[in-house]
Amino acid sequence: MAVSHELERVPVAWLANGHELELVIHRLHGAEDGPTLGLVGGIHGDEPLGVETVRRVVSGVLDGDFRGAIVALPVANPYGFQALTRNAPIDMTNLNRVFPGHPDGMLSEQVAHAICERFLPMCDYLIDFHSGGNLATVDYAYLHDDQGLGREFGCEILFAGPSYAGTLGDYARRNGVPAVVPELGGGQQRNDHYLAKGIRGARNVMKAIGMLDGEPEIPFGQRIVHEVELVRPHHGGLLLSAVDATRLGEAVAAGTELGRVVSPYTFEVLEVLTAPFDPSLLVLVREQVTKVDPGDFGFIVANGATAEPA
Repeated sequence: MAVSHELERVPVAWLANGHELELVIHRLHGAEDGPTLGLVGGIHGDEPLGVETVRRVVSGVLDGDFRGAIVALPVANPYGFQALTRNAPIDMTNLNRVFPGHPDGMLSEQVAHAICERFLPMCDYLIDFHSGGNLATVDYAYLHDDQGLGREFGCEILFAGPSYAGTLGDYARRNGVPAVVPELGGGQQRNDHYLAKGIRGARNVMKAIGMLDGEPEIPFGQRIVHEVELVRPHHGGLLLSAVDATRLGEAVAAGTELGRVVSPYTFEVLEVLTAPFDPSLLVLVREQVTKVDPGDFGFIVANGATAEPA
Protein backbone atom coordinates (compact mmCIF):
# COMPACT_ATOMS: atom_id res chain seq x y z
CA MET A 1 0.00 0.00 0.00
CA ALA A 2 1.43 3.37 -1.00
CA VAL A 3 2.05 5.94 1.67
CA SER A 4 -0.36 8.87 1.48
CA HIS A 5 1.28 12.29 1.54
CA GLU A 6 -0.61 15.54 2.09
CA LEU A 7 0.48 19.15 2.59
CA GLU A 8 -1.19 21.60 4.92
CA ARG A 9 -0.39 25.31 4.91
CA VAL A 10 -1.00 27.08 8.23
CA PRO A 11 -1.27 30.88 7.89
CA VAL A 12 0.35 32.92 10.66
CA ALA A 13 0.40 36.60 9.63
CA TRP A 14 0.68 39.04 6.73
CA LEU A 15 3.96 40.95 6.76
CA ALA A 16 4.62 44.57 5.83
CA ASN A 17 6.34 43.42 2.63
CA GLY A 18 3.04 41.93 1.44
CA HIS A 19 4.06 38.30 1.99
CA GLU A 20 2.00 35.86 4.02
CA LEU A 21 4.00 33.96 6.62
CA GLU A 22 2.78 30.38 6.73
CA LEU A 23 3.95 27.05 8.08
CA VAL A 24 4.04 24.05 5.74
CA ILE A 25 3.17 20.74 7.38
CA HIS A 26 3.59 17.33 5.71
CA ARG A 27 1.24 14.53 6.74
CA LEU A 28 2.06 10.93 5.85
CA HIS A 29 -0.11 7.93 6.69
CA GLY A 30 1.28 4.43 6.72
CA ALA A 31 -0.31 1.15 5.73
CA GLU A 32 -1.53 0.31 9.25
CA ASP A 33 -2.68 2.14 12.34
CA GLY A 34 -0.10 3.24 14.87
CA PRO A 35 1.32 6.26 16.69
CA THR A 36 2.00 9.65 15.11
CA LEU A 37 5.58 10.90 15.12
CA GLY A 38 6.22 14.62 14.72
CA LEU A 39 9.42 15.86 13.05
CA VAL A 40 10.55 19.49 13.35
CA GLY A 41 13.50 21.27 11.77
CA GLY A 42 14.64 24.85 11.43
CA ILE A 43 13.42 26.31 14.73
CA HIS A 44 16.75 28.13 14.61
CA GLY A 45 17.22 29.56 11.13
CA ASP A 46 20.99 29.02 11.09
CA GLU A 47 20.56 25.23 11.38
CA PRO A 48 19.69 24.04 7.84
CA LEU A 49 20.99 20.53 8.52
CA GLY A 50 17.88 19.75 10.57
CA VAL A 51 15.68 20.94 7.70
CA GLU A 52 17.45 18.58 5.29
CA THR A 53 17.30 15.73 7.81
CA VAL A 54 13.51 16.08 8.04
CA ARG A 55 13.27 16.19 4.24
CA ARG A 56 15.32 13.02 3.86
CA VAL A 57 13.39 11.14 6.56
CA VAL A 58 10.10 12.02 4.84
CA SER A 59 11.48 11.12 1.39
CA GLY A 60 12.85 7.84 2.72
CA VAL A 61 9.51 6.51 3.93
CA LEU A 62 7.36 7.49 0.93
CA ASP A 63 7.88 4.12 -0.78
CA GLY A 64 8.10 2.00 2.36
CA ASP A 65 5.69 0.38 4.77
CA PHE A 66 5.33 1.83 8.23
CA ARG A 67 2.63 1.89 10.84
CA GLY A 68 0.95 5.04 12.05
CA ALA A 69 1.62 8.51 10.72
CA ILE A 70 4.34 11.14 10.39
CA VAL A 71 3.66 14.85 10.62
CA ALA A 72 6.63 16.99 9.61
CA LEU A 73 7.31 20.69 9.95
CA PRO A 74 10.63 21.05 8.11
CA VAL A 75 10.98 24.84 8.51
CA ALA A 76 9.54 26.08 11.79
CA ASN A 77 11.11 29.54 11.50
CA PRO A 78 10.82 30.57 7.82
CA TYR A 79 12.24 34.09 8.10
CA GLY A 80 15.09 32.93 10.34
CA PHE A 81 15.85 30.25 7.75
CA GLN A 82 15.73 32.80 4.92
CA ALA A 83 18.24 34.99 6.75
CA LEU A 84 20.30 32.04 8.10
CA THR A 85 20.10 33.51 11.61
CA ARG A 86 19.43 31.91 14.98
CA ASN A 87 16.87 34.56 15.90
CA ALA A 88 14.03 35.73 13.67
CA PRO A 89 15.26 38.96 12.03
CA ILE A 90 11.89 40.72 12.24
CA ASP A 91 11.71 40.77 16.05
CA MET A 92 15.23 39.43 16.90
CA THR A 93 13.62 36.78 19.10
CA ASN A 94 14.80 33.22 19.74
CA LEU A 95 11.75 31.16 18.74
CA ASN A 96 12.90 28.31 20.97
CA ARG A 97 12.52 30.39 24.12
CA VAL A 98 8.91 31.60 23.66
CA PHE A 99 6.82 28.41 23.44
CA PRO A 100 3.83 28.09 23.74
CA GLY A 101 3.77 31.61 22.32
CA HIS A 102 0.77 33.92 22.20
CA PRO A 103 -1.69 34.79 19.42
CA ASP A 104 -1.36 38.51 20.26
CA GLY A 105 2.39 38.55 20.91
CA MET A 106 5.46 39.34 18.83
CA LEU A 107 5.73 37.58 15.47
CA SER A 108 7.87 34.78 16.92
CA GLU A 109 5.28 34.27 19.67
CA GLN A 110 2.57 34.06 17.00
CA VAL A 111 4.63 31.42 15.15
CA ALA A 112 5.11 29.45 18.38
CA HIS A 113 1.39 29.68 19.10
CA ALA A 114 0.54 28.35 15.63
CA ILE A 115 2.93 25.41 16.11
CA CYS A 116 1.42 24.56 19.49
CA GLU A 117 -2.16 24.89 18.28
CA ARG A 118 -1.97 23.36 14.80
CA PHE A 119 1.02 21.01 14.76
CA LEU A 120 1.80 19.65 18.22
CA PRO A 121 -1.72 18.28 18.98
CA MET A 122 -1.26 15.82 16.09
CA CYS A 123 1.88 14.31 17.67
CA ASP A 124 2.15 11.32 20.00
CA TYR A 125 5.96 11.64 19.94
CA LEU A 126 8.28 14.41 18.75
CA ILE A 127 11.81 14.77 17.38
CA ASP A 128 13.07 18.37 17.29
CA PHE A 129 16.27 18.48 15.21
CA HIS A 130 18.95 21.05 16.04
CA SER A 131 22.62 21.59 15.12
CA GLY A 132 25.55 23.86 15.89
CA GLY A 133 24.61 26.77 13.64
CA ASN A 134 26.84 28.55 11.14
CA LEU A 135 30.23 28.28 12.85
CA ALA A 136 30.22 25.29 15.20
CA THR A 137 29.64 21.54 15.10
CA VAL A 138 27.89 19.60 17.86
CA ASP A 139 27.06 15.97 18.66
CA TYR A 140 24.79 14.94 21.55
CA ALA A 141 21.14 14.49 22.48
CA TYR A 142 19.18 15.68 25.47
CA LEU A 143 18.05 12.96 27.85
CA HIS A 144 14.89 14.09 29.62
CA ASP A 145 11.93 12.36 31.23
CA ASP A 146 11.57 9.63 28.60
CA GLN A 147 15.12 8.35 28.96
CA GLY A 148 14.46 5.22 26.91
CA LEU A 149 13.47 7.21 23.83
CA GLY A 150 16.44 9.53 24.24
CA ARG A 151 18.85 6.60 24.42
CA GLU A 152 17.24 4.84 21.49
CA PHE A 153 17.73 7.79 19.15
CA GLY A 154 21.35 6.69 19.18
CA CYS A 155 23.77 9.49 20.10
CA GLU A 156 26.92 8.53 21.98
CA ILE A 157 26.66 11.43 24.47
CA LEU A 158 23.37 12.00 26.29
CA PHE A 159 22.93 15.13 28.39
CA ALA A 160 20.71 14.67 31.44
CA GLY A 161 20.59 18.37 32.24
CA PRO A 162 17.55 20.58 32.79
CA SER A 163 15.28 21.79 30.01
CA TYR A 164 15.36 25.39 28.88
CA ALA A 165 12.09 27.14 29.62
CA GLY A 166 10.19 28.13 26.52
CA THR A 167 11.55 25.41 24.26
CA LEU A 168 9.28 23.32 22.08
CA GLY A 169 10.66 20.12 23.58
CA ASP A 170 9.99 21.25 27.13
CA TYR A 171 6.46 22.39 26.28
CA ALA A 172 5.74 19.12 24.46
CA ARG A 173 6.86 16.97 27.40
CA ARG A 174 4.84 19.04 29.88
CA ASN A 175 1.81 18.38 27.70
CA GLY A 176 2.22 14.63 27.44
CA VAL A 177 4.24 14.35 24.21
CA PRO A 178 7.60 12.57 24.74
CA ALA A 179 10.25 14.54 22.87
CA VAL A 180 13.78 13.84 21.69
CA VAL A 181 16.05 16.82 20.97
CA PRO A 182 19.21 15.83 19.08
CA GLU A 183 21.98 18.36 18.44
CA LEU A 184 23.84 17.11 15.38
CA GLY A 185 26.32 18.74 13.01
CA GLY A 186 26.55 22.35 11.93
CA GLY A 187 29.26 24.61 10.57
CA GLN A 188 29.01 22.76 7.23
CA GLN A 189 31.29 20.08 8.66
CA ARG A 190 30.76 16.34 8.09
CA ASN A 191 27.29 16.91 6.67
CA ASP A 192 26.96 13.40 5.22
CA HIS A 193 27.93 11.87 8.56
CA TYR A 194 25.38 13.88 10.54
CA LEU A 195 22.61 13.49 7.99
CA ALA A 196 23.05 9.73 8.17
CA LYS A 197 23.10 9.88 11.96
CA GLY A 198 19.91 11.96 12.10
CA ILE A 199 18.08 9.68 9.66
CA ARG A 200 19.19 6.61 11.58
CA GLY A 201 18.05 8.27 14.81
CA ALA A 202 14.59 8.99 13.42
CA ARG A 203 14.25 5.40 12.24
CA ASN A 204 15.48 4.19 15.63
CA VAL A 205 12.66 6.11 17.29
CA MET A 206 10.18 4.69 14.78
CA LYS A 207 11.36 1.19 15.68
CA ALA A 208 11.18 1.93 19.41
CA ILE A 209 7.55 3.09 19.24
CA GLY A 210 6.39 0.32 16.91
CA MET A 211 6.19 2.20 13.60
CA LEU A 212 8.92 0.07 11.99
CA ASP A 213 10.01 -3.51 12.56
CA GLY A 214 13.40 -4.28 14.06
CA GLU A 215 15.49 -3.05 16.95
CA PRO A 216 17.06 0.43 17.25
CA GLU A 217 20.74 0.59 16.27
CA ILE A 218 22.34 1.75 19.51
CA PRO A 219 26.04 2.70 19.45
CA PHE A 220 28.43 0.98 21.82
CA GLY A 221 29.59 3.01 24.81
CA GLN A 222 26.78 5.54 25.21
CA ARG A 223 27.49 7.92 28.09
CA ILE A 224 25.14 10.04 30.17
CA VAL A 225 26.66 13.37 31.21
CA HIS A 226 25.25 15.51 34.00
CA GLU A 227 27.50 18.57 33.88
CA VAL A 228 28.46 20.62 30.84
CA GLU A 229 30.28 23.92 30.61
CA LEU A 230 30.09 26.50 27.87
CA VAL A 231 33.58 27.90 27.34
CA ARG A 232 33.08 31.50 26.17
CA PRO A 233 35.77 33.94 25.04
CA HIS A 234 36.20 37.18 26.98
CA HIS A 235 37.64 38.94 23.94
CA GLY A 236 36.59 39.28 20.31
CA GLY A 237 38.66 38.59 17.23
CA LEU A 238 39.62 35.46 15.33
CA LEU A 239 39.08 32.18 17.17
CA LEU A 240 41.62 29.61 16.00
CA SER A 241 40.34 26.20 17.04
CA ALA A 242 42.72 23.46 18.15
CA VAL A 243 40.05 20.73 17.93
CA ASP A 244 37.93 19.89 14.90
CA ALA A 245 34.64 18.08 14.34
CA THR A 246 36.28 14.66 13.96
CA ARG A 247 37.20 14.82 17.66
CA LEU A 248 33.68 15.30 19.02
CA GLY A 249 33.07 12.85 21.85
CA GLU A 250 36.82 12.60 22.58
CA ALA A 251 38.09 13.01 26.14
CA VAL A 252 40.89 15.55 26.74
CA ALA A 253 42.72 16.45 29.93
CA ALA A 254 41.99 19.55 31.97
CA GLY A 255 44.03 22.47 30.67
CA THR A 256 44.14 21.19 27.09
CA GLU A 257 44.04 24.08 24.65
CA LEU A 258 40.72 24.19 22.80
CA GLY A 259 41.45 27.34 20.87
CA ARG A 260 42.92 30.81 21.07
CA VAL A 261 41.58 34.25 20.29
CA VAL A 262 43.94 36.44 18.28
CA SER A 263 43.59 40.06 17.27
CA PRO A 264 43.03 40.40 13.52
CA TYR A 265 44.61 43.85 13.79
CA THR A 266 47.80 43.40 15.83
CA PHE A 267 47.99 39.55 15.55
CA GLU A 268 48.61 39.23 19.30
CA VAL A 269 47.09 36.34 21.25
CA LEU A 270 44.33 37.83 23.39
CA GLU A 271 43.20 34.67 25.14
CA VAL A 272 43.68 30.91 25.27
CA LEU A 273 40.57 28.80 25.92
CA THR A 274 41.22 25.56 27.79
CA ALA A 275 39.31 22.47 28.89
CA PRO A 276 37.96 22.84 32.46
CA PHE A 277 37.29 19.22 33.48
CA ASP A 278 39.57 16.22 33.91
CA PRO A 279 38.68 14.69 31.58
CA SER A 280 36.62 16.98 29.38
CA LEU A 281 34.40 15.39 26.72
CA LEU A 282 34.18 17.47 23.55
CA VAL A 283 30.52 18.22 22.81
CA LEU A 284 30.62 21.35 20.61
CA VAL A 285 33.67 22.63 18.74
CA ARG A 286 34.41 25.61 16.52
CA GLU A 287 35.74 25.28 13.02
CA GLN A 288 39.38 26.08 12.30
CA VAL A 289 39.04 29.85 11.80
CA THR A 290 35.95 31.76 12.94
CA LYS A 291 35.13 35.26 14.12
CA VAL A 292 33.99 35.66 17.73
CA ASP A 293 32.70 38.41 19.97
CA PRO A 294 33.07 38.46 23.77
CA GLY A 295 30.64 35.99 25.30
CA ASP A 296 29.94 34.01 22.13
CA PHE A 297 29.63 30.25 22.20
CA GLY A 298 33.20 29.01 22.00
CA PHE A 299 33.20 25.34 22.97
CA ILE A 300 30.96 23.05 25.01
CA VAL A 301 32.54 20.31 27.08
CA ALA A 302 31.08 17.77 29.47
CA ASN A 303 32.57 16.53 32.75
CA GLY A 304 33.83 13.07 31.96
CA ALA A 305 34.56 12.32 35.63
CA THR A 306 30.85 12.31 36.49
CA ALA A 307 29.64 10.66 33.27
CA GLU A 308 28.04 7.24 33.57
CA PRO A 309 27.33 4.44 31.11
CA ALA A 310 23.90 4.51 29.53
